Amino acid sequence: MPPLEPLEPLNDLPAAARTIARTTIEAVDAALAGDVIAFEEATARLALCEPEQVRLVLGNVVRDLLEHLNPDGLASDDLLELIRSCARRAFTWYPTIDVNALIVVLTGALGLQEDEDETKPRRYTPAQVAQHAPLFITELLSQPRPAPLTLPQYLRAAFDQLRTAELNEMP
Repeated sequence: MPPLEPLEPLNDLPAAARTIARTTIEAVDAALAGDVIAFEEATARLALCEPEQVRLVLGNVVRDLLEHLNPDGLASDDLLELIRSCARRAFTWYPTIDVNALIVVLTGALGLQEDEDETKPRRYTPAQVAQHAPLFITELLSQPRPAPLTLPQYLRAAFDQLRTAELNEMP
């Protein structure tokens, strides 16, 4: 698969947003190439960005990809197979993948809140989620049915959704 298109459509974004977009594209490019070093470098830079913005942007991208690729919806079995497929594909080049972190990415993208149960054995840091979200995006972009938009277009839509939400929240 060729590298994703460049970042030009996002040049008008604020610097912090451009950094999130650029490092997300770099991480997905690295994942598509199976390049562990480039992937870890990109996701380490992504994890240095503002965690809540990264979570919201990447969650919106995952959700939009799911909606566009599955207009008739997904059953729980479909979601489970998507997680398994992502884990199998990524494990061939990224053996430290954590399936539970993929689940956190997916449930977050779908708007399902993580349990605040203190007895949970493991909580995921923003860095771990930032590292696994590009893997999930890569899986979705690798589906047999092509996504109708490019990754930069999905990122643009995610930032536009955040801007709209922020404007609507202001008194």
